[in-house]
Amino acid sequence: MDAFTLEKLEFDQVRQILARYCRSVLGRRLALRIGPSRRPETVRRWLEETSQMVAALREAGPPPLAGVTDIGQRLRRARPGGGASGEDFAVIASTLEAVTAVRRWTQGLPEGLGLLSELGSSLPEFSAEVEAIRSVVDSRGQVLDVASTTLARIRREVARTRQKVHDVIYGYARRPEVARILQDPVVTLHEDRFVLPVKAERRHELPGVVHRTSQSGATVFVEPNESVELNNHLAELLDAERREIARLLNDLAIMLERRHEVIPPALRTLAQLDVICAKAQYAYQFDLICPEMTERGGLRLHRASHPLLLEQAYQQERQGIPPEQRHPVVPIDVRLGVDFDVLVVTGSNTGGKTVALKTVGLLAVMAQSGMHIPAGRGTTLPLFRNVLLDVGDEQSLQQSLSTFGAHIRRVRQILRKADRYTLVLLDELGSGTDPDEGGAIGQAVLDELCRIGCLAMVSTHLGVLKAYAFNHERVDNASVEFDTRTLRPTYHLRIGEPGESHAITVAAAMGLPKHVVAAARKHFGQRGRAFRRAIRATLHSRRESEQARSQADAARIAAESAQEQYAAKMAQLHQLQERFESWVASLAELRPGDEIQVPSLKKTGRLVRVQFNKQIAVVDVDNLQVEVPLAELMPDLGQGEVRREIASLREQVLAQARQAEAARAEAERLHREYQHSLQQQKARQQQYEQWLAELARARVGQTVSIARAPGTGKLLALNLAVGLAKVQTARGVLELAVQELFPQVGPFARTAQRRPRRGRAQHGVKSGAGKDRPITRRRPDSAAARANREAVLKTAPGEQVYVVPFHKRATLIRFNHDRDEAVVQAGAFEMEIPIADLEPAR
Repeated sequence: MDAFTLEKLEFDQVRQILARYCRSVLGRRLALRIGPSRRPETVRRWLEETSQMVAALREAGPPPLAGVTDIGQRLRRARPGGGASGEDFAVIASTLEAVTAVRRWTQGLPEGLGLLSELGSSLPEFSAEVEAIRSVVDSRGQVLDVASTTLARIRREVARTRQKVHDVIYGYARRPEVARILQDPVVTLHEDRFVLPVKAERRHELPGVVHRTSQSGATVFVEPNESVELNNHLAELLDAERREIARLLNDLAIMLERRHEVIPPALRTLAQLDVICAKAQYAYQFDLICPEMTERGGLRLHRASHPLLLEQAYQQERQGIPPEQRHPVVPIDVRLGVDFDVLVVTGSNTGGKTVALKTVGLLAVMAQSGMHIPAGRGTTLPLFRNVLLDVGDEQSLQQSLSTFGAHIRRVRQILRKADRYTLVLLDELGSGTDPDEGGAIGQAVLDELCRIGCLAMVSTHLGVLKAYAFNHERVDNASVEFDTRTLRPTYHLRIGEPGESHAITVAAAMGLPKHVVAAARKHFGQRGRAFRRAIRATLHSRRESEQARSQADAARIAAESAQEQYAAKMAQLHQLQERFESWVASLAELRPGDEIQVPSLKKTGRLVRVQFNKQIAVVDVDNLQVEVPLAELMPDLGQGEVRREIASLREQVLAQARQAEAARAEAERLHREYQHSLQQQKARQQQYEQWLAELARARVGQTVSIARAPGTGKLLALNLAVGLAKVQTARGVLELAVQELFPQVGPFARTAQRRPRRGRAQHGVKSGAGKDRPITRRRPDSAAARANREAVLKTAPGEQVYVVPFHKRATLIRFNHDRDEAVVQAGAFEMEIPIADLEPAR
């Protein structure tokens, strides 16, 4: 995969974490080199190996990898004539012994762990080689006396001769006439020969051979003539010993040469098993799951966490850092390729947008490297041919590239490499330049990603890209949540909701002058107002749709879990059935005189006979024949309890399947409602744009259509600043609001009033009263009015209220208690309505 992406995703740090779980230098070296594969069969095999190793750790413990070292250099010396030492062979023996131990470990694994057994069966048997080496050298590499009869004989003779030399020279040194000329009363060894330290000026007083002089020249080391012959004999014996040891080690080298071709592959398999074990221990430590990998399908991450943040939290916990001081690890839910292919993520700075992108990319890379990932059940990942990321500030002074230029160069590379099997992750698309031009480039890049058909996540602060996602079918918005009370991000990812930077709110909280903040809100409110209104209009239905989807996914996962438990219990019941049948078969093999344990008597007796027609066994206990029911002799297999558990699980499976189906149907219904609402908002936005275009083309003196009788007139004046127009009609000059111009194309055309519900009084208007009558309010001090006001004030922003004067529902935006009004949104427009004119939506 793309090397730049792996670097920016910090996959090297994941490798280092994995290497810490390895138990051999071979495994650690391999762990630091692992990478994702593009081949589906390879990825699935790797993941299954990890899953099987997790099960093996629970059942049999880790493989016995103690003693495994890198013996590559030692093997190269352990060739005939290579001069390998005894230590080399001792280390080689330890590693080959581990190969044999691991092979036997895999042979003892339970059924169902076939991939690990297959790896183990590929390991050669080195018992004979280990035994041969151990018969020659010990664990420290010292050649044993028993390695050969010749060596044993030589070493006995060496010991006797050395003792003779020792006795002669020590006796010589103790002579008074010799002791006077010695520098020190000690005997030293020089090149396997015993010598005495003699004062240089008295050298002539001791006949013998001078072997060397001290560095100061004050001492000469002399071998007395009396010990020369013995020392010569000792030197010959030691030389014979060295030749015999060399012969023995060379024989070992010849033996290993015959297995030279199978040892390196065995070492690679050991390293592979060590890495698989490290993956499994990492998965076990952090409760990771094996994702479902699909070649054709969408990406679904449930409760996914960034692995490096999990590691950071784990290390902080080990260091004793209090929970409130640790960096929170907030899991996210992400989907791509299901109902949309491109996700545009917006929100506040440091809110988690980049972390969300990196989480998705890193988990995809980990899964395709055979690692389990920190996510919840039900997680599904496509098999990507490539993951391409653009993140961070890659400006280069040497290449004269600005931040914008570096981003564009990387985006160019990504668009050239991407295909429909690629995951593209772009951080801060369109940044680093003028927002209008950056937004235009961003839209063009999104167009190209949609044309390619790849899956993509894009983070941005540009409102135009939010609008792009709002208006394109296979693109959707998402936001990182921000708590406006604490002014801190919560790091939750909300799909379907475009985010805001909350810069003005943060600036106000940090003490920016109030009049400056008010001016900022005014300037901001004039930009993109129609889009924000359209978003608010669909927000409630979208949240309901996403919540229902989450509930449906949770119900589906619970149903699958219950189904797995049910299948496991059924398998357990089948095993118990087999044990029962085996026990019945063993009854037929019983013979008179066999010992039988009688549980009710807590004694052992001897079988007399078995009467199958009466279902009893006659047993002699202490010379007394006792009739024992066969059922009493049957071992307690727990079948009754298992059957009760299976019946309970069957009911759970059926109930959860019904719940999952109901949740799925509700999610689909709400999704259809959301799509319908979205289309309505898009249509209203298009109407608004058409009306603005007509208004922009209007000129004084032009005949225009109006919403009042007689329907047309000549435009005399148009003041957009105050929103008023003067029109000359056949009935005189009319002063109109600009919303009354061009009703045939605009969103302000009159529509039929909603009929009051049958039998429902409308604020003092009796049921059936004429619609032209004025609507009267309740007395504000009446009990009914007070109760209605309290109910309305309990309505949360984003929920529906009923606007009595207009006989229609609207979405509550906020309350303005100073003016005793509420701001509500109907369609794409906001209105200020007295609180007394609202009712809770029923």
